[in-house]
Amino acid sequence: MEPPPRAGDGRPLSRPGRRVRGATSDDLALVHDAELDYIREREPEQEAAWLRAVDRNRALWSDNLARTTVVELDGAAAGYAMWAVVDGTATVVTLHVRPTHRRHGLGRALLDLLTDDVRRAGHRELALGVHRENPARHLYESAGFTPDGEDGDHLLYRRQLAEP
Repeated sequence: MEPPPRAGDGRPLSRPGRRVRGATSDDLALVHDAELDYIREREPEQEAAWLRAVDRNRALWSDNLARTTVVELDGAAAGYAMWAVVDGTATVVTLHVRPTHRRHGLGRALLDLLTDDVRRAGHRELALGVHRENPARHLYESAGFTPDGEDGDHLLYRRQLAEP
């Protein structure tokens, strides 16, 4: 039996009032709403383009539900993390913690769970892109991601993964 998921500090992530689970198609509305909120908050100039691409985004999210982890607090989704294989490289698609639950270690815990999933799937590298104004970039840097270039307003990062 696989050990229970643990937060970055080693505490069990699933505990009374907190549950970790795989995403289902019912979570697509959660992802859509959270991603749109992010665009409106951090990249408002991109909202029109994002809305034009929403069908492609929904297809990406649907295709990667099996690679998505959701954390619930008291029965309500508090955050999620999703990854995909892009051009042969494991890539963070999105990692989101609801604003009311930030600064409690959930982002790092979700990133650690995602990284463990990527390792178990046989990948030895994890990539991501983050808007340069997004404070989450500090989370990625503290988790060992190193700069790997830029793409417009986005900073690109990579992390080499040790064997499981």
